[in-house]
Amino acid sequence: MKARGVVHRSKQLITVLVLLMLPGLCAAAEIDMGTAYTPEELAKVREWEKTWVGKKIDNTNIDQVAELIPEQWLDVYKNPRKWGAPDGEVFWFEIVPYKKTKESKGYVEATQKYAGTFGLDEKGLMPNIREVAGRPFLNPQNGQEVAWNFEMNNHGDTAQYRRFSPNINPKSRTERLSDQEYWEFYFINRTEVEPKPALPAKQNKKGYRRGMFVHMYKPAEFLNTRMFTMRYTDQSKDDDSYLWYSQFRRIRRMSTAQRTDSIDGTDLIYDDEYLWDGQLTRNTYTLKGKKELLCSRHQDMTKIVRRPGQGMWNGVVLERCNTYVIEAINKDPNYLYGKRIFYVDPENYYILWEDVYDQLGRYWKCYMNQLDMKKTSIGDERPFIVGTVFQDFQRTHSGGSHQQYFYEPKISHKLSPTIFTIANLQKTY
Repeated sequence: MKARGVVHRSKQLITVLVLLMLPGLCAAAEIDMGTAYTPEELAKVREWEKTWVGKKIDNTNIDQVAELIPEQWLDVYKNPRKWGAPDGEVFWFEIVPYKKTKESKGYVEATQKYAGTFGLDEKGLMPNIREVAGRPFLNPQNGQEVAWNFEMNNHGDTAQYRRFSPNINPKSRTERLSDQEYWEFYFINRTEVEPKPALPAKQNKKGYRRGMFVHMYKPAEFLNTRMFTMRYTDQSKDDDSYLWYSQFRRIRRMSTAQRTDSIDGTDLIYDDEYLWDGQLTRNTYTLKGKKELLCSRHQDMTKIVRRPGQGMWNGVVLERCNTYVIEAINKDPNYLYGKRIFYVDPENYYILWEDVYDQLGRYWKCYMNQLDMKKTSIGDERPFIVGTVFQDFQRTHSGGSHQQYFYEPKISHKLSPTIFTIANLQKTY
């Protein structure tokens, strides 16, 4: 692993040196951030799109595109009553043309600036993680490199969004609503807002990499309950999480073992954020190849249609994307999930789909992330998660989140790291 990493870094360094020796070319050319398709592959996709773009897919014709949908997910469309569709109605989505996603100007510039300086040691850690930013591996060769590209996506240095999240029992067509507001702040690996690529050491004395703060509004019994999680630059160190229970007025520190606890009685666990949210080194990653899937990459969540108790959105738009298939297995033999399968976008390195298996190897859950290109507060644009929908196939439960329900996500905006304090958790409203 170490030898391959050295060779890969050497190739990147040679590319950078060539650009530096050609100033005119360097100024005019933009680094290749990768694409889902070669020109030859894209030509075939465009030919397929002549038949399928604009068509609504439901239980009458989904078998015709079954090879482009996760196998278990087909059941949701084939058996709409089972998943909460009203009598006489079906679930449907529309196929749209593939469209390339682009990273923000700052993220591209950081990738070009630090190309050739990224590297992993024999343990799979990135020793210089405090000094770099952008995408580490422009041509990933294995699962670990794909996973690091996912990990180094900073979501815009800062982010703020509020989620409308129903947890649904399709069998009874009932649901429990969750309303949570999130703030995210990157202390290092910054690409959009000064200081870049990291806050000065005096402003980050504890060596944080990222902070995430959550304020809960619903369910009613959790009103004004708050939580923050801090991730360290030391990749061998577990996250620190603190939870303020407003009804009991008590602070609780959460251990890493509690990250597999159910969140408020839902089918989700704390590690499910972004479809993986923990120190990257807690898993082993194996690249299983590539797979074309219909993916939600340009979704306007304000146009989806869903009735209460319905386990799937209607109005979803899906496009073809040739994803990386990554098997992720937790290093803890007692971990709740037996394995995850990530389907990773090769252009922005978000996880678009995820299959989850239990410890006995049985299929359990399927998640779909929904992305869109969103404007940032500094006048740029970048891909961002605007929604998620999931199905629990063992319990026949559903759920999702809608990040455009209350307001448009705020990205790369002014945010103070002082929100990640115990005092802010106990703030009175």
